[in-house]
Amino acid sequence: MRKEPLFIAFSTPKGGAGKTTLTVLTASYLYYVKGYDVAVVDCDYPQFSIKDMRERDLKNIERNPHLRRTAYEQFKRLGKRAYPIACSRPDKVAETVRPFVESDTPPDFIFFDLTGTVTILN
Repeated sequence: MRKEPLFIAFSTPKGGAGKTTLTVLTASYLYYVKGYDVAVVDCDYPQFSIKDMRERDLKNIERNPHLRRTAYEQFKRLGKRAYPIACSRPDKVAETVRPFVESDTPPDFIFFDLTGTVTILN
């Protein structure tokens, strides 16, 4: 029987309430500590905070030998890489999530980081 991912989004109409932080903490806990497969879709258009945080972390790891060694040891110990993060405008999210859902091994959880304000998309 093919597994179906559980879709999770933390939502509030107010920006700055901690949705992104809660998304990253929950996804990271389930992935790194509990061993579930997860994916994150960053729908917080146009800022894409989670993608930006990942890129910033990677740059810091590349520049710092201690962080590079620590990251290597952690991923080696876990036997896996960082979980995937995809970016999507809210109106394109179905297209963005389709490859995860239709893969041979879909994730257990797919998290969505939603916008904190309503934005009219052109």
